[in-house]
Amino acid sequence: MNFYELQEYFKSDKLGNVKKENPSYIRVMSSNVLTDADTKSSDPNSISPEERMDILCAMYLAYKPDFLGLQEVSYNLEPEILERLDSLYAIVPAKMGDYVYHRVDYQQNNTPLLYNKHLYELVDTRFHFFNVMGMWGYQWALYKSKKKPGKKYIHMNLHFYYQADERQLPGIEDTHYELVHLRRMYPNVPIFVTGDYNNYHTSEYFKILFDGLSMESGMVVAEVGDGLQLWNHAMGSMEPIHPDRTAIDHASITTDLVDVKLHRVLRDPELAKTSDHFPMFLDLKEK
Repeated sequence: MNFYELQEYFKSDKLGNVKKENPSYIRVMSSNVLTDADTKSSDPNSISPEERMDILCAMYLAYKPDFLGLQEVSYNLEPEILERLDSLYAIVPAKMGDYVYHRVDYQQNNTPLLYNKHLYELVDTRFHFFNVMGMWGYQWALYKSKKKPGKKYIHMNLHFYYQADERQLPGIEDTHYELVHLRRMYPNVPIFVTGDYNNYHTSEYFKILFDGLSMESGMVVAEVGDGLQLWNHAMGSMEPIHPDRTAIDHASITTDLVDVKLHRVLRDPELAKTSDHFPMFLDLKEK
């Protein structure tokens, strides 16, 4: 299918919930796009990066999240994504500062934030590496609504180290301290934290991340959802790699400020070709 056909495919609502139940709900989406430099891209079930971006971006344009957090966006993939999404989305700039780089494919933010530029305006942002390798880090952005005067939102997107052990801890602590600061600075502003956490919502590291912050993975508190199944899968496969385990991709929210109306994992054969993670999203209602 070409890009137009793919958009029609996803707009046909084959997966359900393309349109929000209520237009006032906020849709927050997380999607690990699988860097084109990854060794798993040589899997016999994989397709070209351009084809993968056609499928993913067609889905983004069909589901129209207000805020979109991506992971594993390598140097070659970013322009492919921006070209396809330019009509609806803007990307939040990331200031690299004085970071030292050791690999060409990490000379940028691999966890970019995108937002519906017709509905929101960027106010502030901060980008942070957990280490000099650059794959692991976070970025947050503060937005103000163009349609709802006085309304502001914070979206953080992150990617923690791929193994849930002590090597995750520095990034977990960095992120926790930043969230403590944001909650103090903006106590009435909803915060959404999307990302490939590489840990479970029951893990010690997850608990450290949100300790004392009134925050939880949206899948746990959703009124309607897909449960806690893991959606990390082999390229081209619809089956989870570890069906007995729970999710490592999350969209966590400030439970005192928003209700999670819907949690969805977009399990689809076309999307299974694009990455080893299925995209997921939350529809949120402000309290």
